[in-house]
Amino acid sequence: MASTSDNSAVGMPQLDFSTFPNQIFWLAVFCVVLFAIVKFFIIPRMEDIFANRRKIIDGNIAKAEEIRLRVNEIEKKIEEELQKAKSQCDEIMNTSGLNIKEQMASALEDSKIATSQLINEAELRLKELRDGSETAIEKISEELASEIIKKITSEKQD
Repeated sequence: MASTSDNSAVGMPQLDFSTFPNQIFWLAVFCVVLFAIVKFFIIPRMEDIFANRRKIIDGNIAKAEEIRLRVNEIEKKIEEELQKAKSQCDEIMNTSGLNIKEQMASALEDSKIATSQLINEAELRLKELRDGSETAIEKISEELASEIIKKITSEKQD
């Protein structure tokens, strides 16, 4: 038979008010132990990890800033060197252009002088040839005239 006492209540044992003080005690113990573990073990380790990470990150940021400054200095030096090289190149181009113009003018003057000398020599040769040809023509014409005279006189004598 079923007993009808108060101890044998029907329903869920978790809702039995007679076990509440025991459950509350162990809940409080568990929360205090969990809090102590988190506060004294987990949080300090996490703070150390975060502090180390922050130090590494800050160190890397400082190194990156230093490298950025050096890169800016190097870029300025490169830009200055590039400007110097460009100005030297322009100067070389200008001086070489002037030198080439001077050389061309000198070569042109030399070629004019050489050409005028060749023309003078050619004119002298032509003059000599004309003089020589005139004397040759006179000589040939004299010989021809004398032969013509000889033939004419020899024909008359025959």
